[in-house]
Amino acid sequence: MSSNLTDTSYPSDDNNHISKNYHNFSCQNLKGHSFRQMDLSKANFCRSDIREADFWGANLEEAILDGANARLVSMQGTNLSKATLVGANLWGANLKLATLSSALLSESNLAQADMAGAKCNNANFSKCNLFGIDLRLAVLKNTNFGKSDISASRLDSADFSRANFRDSEMINISARKTNFSECDFSNAKLEDSNLRGCDLTKADFRGADLKDVSLKESIFRETILPDGTIINHPLDKWL
Repeated sequence: MSSNLTDTSYPSDDNNHISKNYHNFSCQNLKGHSFRQMDLSKANFCRSDIREADFWGANLEEAILDGANARLVSMQGTNLSKATLVGANLWGANLKLATLSSALLSESNLAQADMAGAKCNNANFSKCNLFGIDLRLAVLKNTNFGKSDISASRLDSADFSRANFRDSEMINISARKTNFSECDFSNAKLEDSNLRGCDLTKADFRGADLKDVSLKESIFRETILPDGTIINHPLDKWL
């Protein structure tokens, strides 16, 4: 395995994702390997097996992890800014306090992942499996969750201001005291969810399913309800 970890060959420049002077780990078996606190900026882990690997505190800025099998990977405190993880399997991953600003994660599997306290401004989680994810206290401004499944997840006290949730499944989520100001929930399914004490200023719920959603103590200012009504007063529950 050691020879694999020191591979300095570079792929073709035809791949515009990748530049020189980085580590090439594409398609390698790195299950359980430790990369703790390593500088792996622009590294290539495309389609690699990094299940249960340890990237605690590592720098993976602009790294390529498309199609990687990262099930149960540990990336607590890892810098993944501008990284691409399209179609990656991050089931059950530990991403507590990680930074994923402007990262591309579309069509990835993050079910049961722990992303409490993560910083994900401007990231793209479109068409992802986020079932049961923990995003408590995370910061996800301007983030795209369009057509994703976020059901049975914990989003309490997170900041999703100006995020896109169009056509998403958000059934039975816990999102108490969460900032959803200026979010787009068009045609989203939120039934049986707890949105108590949320900031819903200028949020757009047109066409959304809010059956049995708790809205007690939430803030409504220029909020658009499923039927197109704009309200500026408290609403305990949408029936």
